[in-house]
Amino acid sequence: MNGYQVHAGVKFTATMMMAALFGMALTNLFVRSSMGVLAPELASDLDLSPFILGAIASAFFFAYALFQIPGGMLLDRFGPRRVIVGLFFFTALGTLAFSFAPNGIIMLIARVVMGIGCAAIFSGAFMLITRFYPSDRLTSIAGSMNSFAMLGMLLATFPLAYLVTVIGWRDGFTLIAIAALVLAAFSAFVIRDWPDAPQTTGTSDENLHQIFDGVREALKTRNVLKISSAGISLSTGSLFLGLWGGPYLYDVHRLTETERGEVLMFMAIGGVTGHFIFGRMARVLNTLKGIVLFGSGLTTGVMGTMALWMDPSRLTVTLLFVVLGFACGFPSILLAHARAIMPDRLIGRGIAVVNTGIMISIALMQTAVGIIINISAGPGLAPDAESYKLVFSFLAVMAFASFLIYASVDDQPPRI
Repeated sequence: MNGYQVHAGVKFTATMMMAALFGMALTNLFVRSSMGVLAPELASDLDLSPFILGAIASAFFFAYALFQIPGGMLLDRFGPRRVIVGLFFFTALGTLAFSFAPNGIIMLIARVVMGIGCAAIFSGAFMLITRFYPSDRLTSIAGSMNSFAMLGMLLATFPLAYLVTVIGWRDGFTLIAIAALVLAAFSAFVIRDWPDAPQTTGTSDENLHQIFDGVREALKTRNVLKISSAGISLSTGSLFLGLWGGPYLYDVHRLTETERGEVLMFMAIGGVTGHFIFGRMARVLNTLKGIVLFGSGLTTGVMGTMALWMDPSRLTVTLLFVVLGFACGFPSILLAHARAIMPDRLIGRGIAVVNTGIMISIALMQTAVGIIINISAGPGLAPDAESYKLVFSFLAVMAFASFLIYASVDDQPPRI
């Protein structure tokens, strides 16, 4: 078993710490996905084109991705408590700036700040789980955290749509920013770096040169880039929950704000279920690779079906979105795979490398979809069903390519 283990003296500390981490993970997924149901209204209020909408949504993921390796270095150097809590205050500030954004540029900058603020949550949480819990519980605990975090995506659907209809999106995001500040303060009190020495800082003795050498070593680790490539398939769920699901349901099916929220809420429920089940399937079936291949294959099938189905009903689209949300429930499996191939001293940087690949995949795919829609619809014209069928076809091909790349990696059974 890796790291320190939970015993009677630290159970309360671990429980309170995990409560804070679960809350921060939920906030991460909420702010990441919050544009999905509101995209048509944001586009109307601020006169945003599909390309600009895609850029604003992608800004979070690019910032999140580009800060993964620096964040991993900070985690290994200063310990998870300082880094996770310190950065999370930026999430609150970025959310507040988003609520006051007068134009697309300020909104994009706010999303960048949010992305930086959330960048160390999952990497830091994985580091803490390896220190506080037995290694054979990593996938189940991480899967539970990811499943709970998916409630953030759920809250970013119908509940957010309803909140916005009552008080408006600006006041709504102001309240969310205040809640994030409260959570950051709570986390500062309950997160600890080690179970047996709660007052230690977690600071590493490595100098800057050694830290960068560790990053290079993590990047050169066999199969780490192939594991990261699975983020291409994984990104499909985030594309629709995080941005393009709302515009698709509006442009093609003419659904209202709350109706779009209902469909995306069911998709988020599928995602919550997938995260929960996949984490336990990995432990029961004793495979990480098999779970990821199953999810990637199912994603390819859903996108192919939506590309070929001529005129799907609202019910059919809802069911396909639910399956897609379920299929993309394997991010914790990818991080567990990264953890399994990394030495203990490189955990933070190793997980950060894989997280970087996942987030860059999401950001690039968000941008690519915006470009496809912009070109296929034409300047100033609303996208139609054919524009979205091009998107579905593109995503099916990319998910299948991701499947083939990941299929060549070695499995790392969670139960040795």
